[in-house]
Amino acid sequence: MRRILLSFAVAGLATSGLVACQSTEPLPYDGQNLFLGYCASCHGPTGAGDGPMAEHLATRLPDLRTLAARNGGVFPRERIVEMIDGRSFRSVHGSADMPVWGFQFRREEGMTPEGLRNVEARIAALVDHIQSLQQ
Repeated sequence: MRRILLSFAVAGLATSGLVACQSTEPLPYDGQNLFLGYCASCHGPTGAGDGPMAEHLATRLPDLRTLAARNGGVFPRERIVEMIDGRSFRSVHGSADMPVWGFQFRREEGMTPEGLRNVEARIAALVDHIQSLQQ
């Protein structure tokens, strides 16, 4: 019994130390891995709009590699952020077939200030990756 109590005490101290050391900085996210996990099933691994689910959607998916070219050579960062986080359901996206990842990320990260910073960091990493795909 004494050994069990000692184990709980050590675990409690270790946990409290971890909580005290937690940073308020957003977690670093890998945009490519996020894209492959959340976007590639429809948009394809390169963003060409040729993922395995694309043929089952009501509208043809845009080639994400040409977003800047179709926008006068300027990558439309804020518009892409708005589409991912759910602030925009513009017809330029086609339909509401695209999941609103911002809602999903907020559910996963929570609505705390730290969770919301992590949501923004996830979306920023995704958008950075999409920008890196531009041709």
